[in-house]
Amino acid sequence: MGLIPQSATPEGYGYWGKITSSVDWCEENYEHSHYVAEFFNSYSSFAMIVLGEIAVRMNCTNYIAFTIMARTITLVGIGSFMFHATLKYHMQMLDEVPMLWAILCAFYIQTKYRYKITSQWFKLGCIGWGIFITLLTAGFEGNTQFYCFHVSFGSLVYSCMYYMYKSLQDLKARGRFEFVPIFYKGIALYTISVTCWLIDTNLCHLVNGKVGGSQTVLPINPQLHAWWHVIISFGLYYLVIMFMADYCVAHNIPFRLSHVLFGLLPTISAINSPHLKASLDKYSGEHQYLTSKSDRRHHIKDEGVFFKDSSHTD
Repeated sequence: MGLIPQSATPEGYGYWGKITSSVDWCEENYEHSHYVAEFFNSYSSFAMIVLGEIAVRMNCTNYIAFTIMARTITLVGIGSFMFHATLKYHMQMLDEVPMLWAILCAFYIQTKYRYKITSQWFKLGCIGWGIFITLLTAGFEGNTQFYCFHVSFGSLVYSCMYYMYKSLQDLKARGRFEFVPIFYKGIALYTISVTCWLIDTNLCHLVNGKVGGSQTVLPINPQLHAWWHVIISFGLYYLVIMFMADYCVAHNIPFRLSHVLFGLLPTISAINSPHLKASLDKYSGEHQYLTSKSDRRHHIKDEGVFFKDSSHTD
């Protein structure tokens, strides 16, 4: 069995007709609906839509790149639903291309402020690279397309995982140890989700339940690709949380971490209380004689909020 899973039902079966996507996952096609090719894979994509929109509303950095990154996660969810519902190639591109742009946005944000890049050439270079990998992904079919997409996407993912680790170190250095469990939960979620994806992709004949004959070792299909959607959505959300918090710390934005949904979902929010603003203004005034921003970096704790000075530049 090759790397790409084979169709569980004959081509042409179901409302959308012939399968044209470069990949057909382990879920049996049109099992639950004549109009939805992969029922569980389709509806599990709503996790990305919901968490993407939560991340959009949570953006307390006033930096539009975070909004763009979060909204591309929403677009991934929409495209993923359309792809798995139809198994059409052009719908597959609506799933995979936003994935590339979402992770490229994360890479751009971290690289730009971590290395203090001010040149517009870096932004143009990232846009150019995004266009290139978009054409590379959309311009091939079959195994070639499969490998082009996953090599491009995977290289950016591992770069961002490194940045996520650096963000953790930055936050710990500034006393924000509440982000340590968020980091490790994010890594755990990513590991579990990738494991689900790999098993569903490579061992479909062993885990597909009644589909695929006597080789299966499970009585039912656990729908691991659908679980990949849900778990990786939370993993991406945790990545956004880490990057936003690190950005707030680096740009002197007072914020606090809280949890909702019985403590399952972390959120960050800016704090604009008059008391904090007065404290920040006083601190900035007392240290205005310092000549460089690096000289002004100090840790101030007030109401559980970290800030350094009042300047905020991109």
